Amino acid sequence: MFHTRQINRFLLFLVTGGVLLALSQPLFSQTKAMHDDSIALLEHGDRDRGELLFRRSEGAGCGKSQCFDQAENGFGPKVSGQDFISIRHPQSLPPRISCERIVVGVTGDYKPCVALLPGGELLLVMFASVDPGQEIREDMILYRSSDGAKTWGDRNVLPLLGREPYFSRLGDGTLFITTHLRKDEVRNPDKYTHSYVHRSTDQGKTWSTLRIGAEEVPGVSPKTWTHTSRNILELRDGSLILGVSAGSSTDFLWRSKDKGATWDKSLACKVEGFDVKKQGFPWFAETVFWEAANGDLLAIARCHSSALPALKNSAIPEGNDQVERMALFRSRNGGETWSLEPELGNDYGEHYQAILRLQDKRLLFTFTVRSLQPPLGVQAILGREQLDGFQWKFREDRLILDEKTPKEQPSGGGFGNTIQLQDGTLVTSYTYRDSAGKTHAEVVRWRLPPRDPAKD
Repeated sequence: MFHTRQINRFLLFLVTGGVLLALSQPLFSQTKAMHDDSIALLEHGDRDRGELLFRRSEGAGCGKSQCFDQAENGFGPKVSGQDFISIRHPQSLPPRISCERIVVGVTGDYKPCVALLPGGELLLVMFASVDPGQEIREDMILYRSSDGAKTWGDRNVLPLLGREPYFSRLGDGTLFITTHLRKDEVRNPDKYTHSYVHRSTDQGKTWSTLRIGAEEVPGVSPKTWTHTSRNILELRDGSLILGVSAGSSTDFLWRSKDKGATWDKSLACKVEGFDVKKQGFPWFAETVFWEAANGDLLAIARCHSSALPALKNSAIPEGNDQVERMALFRSRNGGETWSLEPELGNDYGEHYQAILRLQDKRLLFTFTVRSLQPPLGVQAILGREQLDGFQWKFREDRLILDEKTPKEQPSGGGFGNTIQLQDGTLVTSYTYRDSAGKTHAEVVRWRLPPRDPAKD
């Protein structure tokens, strides 16, 4: 129960006194300088498994525009004459696409997700580590934009629990944020990792919260690590699905017929095609759902690489959670049984996946390269929807949306999804690390060239 580039547009830039001027293009929106927070390194695990984050001091921050030039074969931000997204192995896309980057938040903010409300307002949610002494606390941060992500309003610390907040939005505007709470978080009296679903029916002004712990999953021991799917999917019949897993082998598909106000928790799932003994974490954790045109349910899951067959012509890499990979599973019986599908085409060290159906009916697959194949950061590919799912080409027309993290850094963060505004502009959120390992959040505004069916 819930409780109350074609690079021909920017000719010359002048940087002086902290102001960035575009001489042949309208000025980017400018706001007050971001507070430069001091941070101290905090070592802990992503999903409690070995990632670096940072503590920051209190401070307020607001969005501002910046331009960066990424050297053709280089990594890391370079202030220069223009900003662009590079395309690897271009086929239907040009080698570069013009874009605009806007800083959001303060140093140490991490893993943003953006949502588009029915009226056009944007919400951006992320989290930040704060230092209440020697204990760990991670606050959830919310920003709003009323001008298509060009500027962002006040910084709001939400009274909600959980890290890696991720938006799902229904057709009627109902919002959800899925999160999980670390076992060592100072506000976690249960001292094990469990999940929350936060729900809002008033555009994120107020929230109700559903706690999802081991007691919600039949047959598991008390305080078993419990995790939800990344998204809540609204099916074509109006019902919702949410994945809930405990341990590495107990999985349920929750269903709702009242927009998430209540849930039927009874459907147990059988997952075929991977080794649960090697998985080591809940299968539904970070899974993204999609409904195929034929009614099949698809789940793109983040899996431990050793739990799956090796990718073609490759050896399974050793390392921490950053070398994990995505795999596609299919259910033909409403979510009761899930079977491993042929490979999507992705590589090891790629996850944090999101799918967007574009206005021109193409699909955009946004994901993060977290290890092994620099540049690290958020990338995207275009795809086609098919009767039984989708088709992707991971090598061709790969959009390098973010390549600011220096190659000596072990992880860039990335994480973010992409939304499309009414005018066709795309907005992608992400974090990157600087040379000192500090994280910074941004959004990038960009547009795809018009679709050419002959090149599809």
